[in-house]
Amino acid sequence: MSIEVIHWALNTAPIPRERRDASSLAAVLVGLANHADPDGRNAFPSLARLARYTRLSERSVRYALRGLQDLGLIRPSDPNIVAAYVKRADRRPNGYDLAIDRAEVLVDNSVDEGQSLPPAERHEGQTRSARGANSDTTGGNACPRTVLNRPGNRPVRERAPEARSPIPPPCGQCDARPSDPVSARVVWLDADHARSVRCPRCHPAADGSAGGAR
Repeated sequence: MSIEVIHWALNTAPIPRERRDASSLAAVLVGLANHADPDGRNAFPSLARLARYTRLSERSVRYALRGLQDLGLIRPSDPNIVAAYVKRADRRPNGYDLAIDRAEVLVDNSVDEGQSLPPAERHEGQTRSARGANSDTTGGNACPRTVLNRPGNRPVRERAPEARSPIPPPCGQCDARPSDPVSARVVWLDADHARSVRCPRCHPAADGSAGGAR
């Protein structure tokens, strides 16, 4: 481990800020620097160790190592040196040399800057366009985002009374109440309310005897 190499990885390694994987690249580079010699060479930690350092999956670590090679920040080291430390070939990790000679600062790693969160109007990578009433070009007033169900889309029990099927009012000849269905409207034939017929006005198709006495 070399303090100078770790300092280079933390502060002056030119990792482009606009890359979406910039934080992963930086974390893996610091992990490699922790195993490099003072010249930045012969860093060969295992993928499992780098995954433990960075809290990334081993697959993400592989992608980060490939990205660092594409940027020219690391390059494969002499395999014979790795073989001298790890005898078993099936357990031998890849070794890397860090390009600490690239000391030029291509990006500004200011403390108050970094990868910013997407703006509020962006969600999952998509930009939400202004609606007609919110657009400056239309001159409309702002309107809520919530779209209420139209009365015709609501269940019958939730509709307004005027939207339901109307019940005809009583004709006045029968003793029906306004809430009684048409089928229950009758005219009583005696004072004891023992015999009745269907109301001829409420049942225009009835002949007066269809309801029968009851």
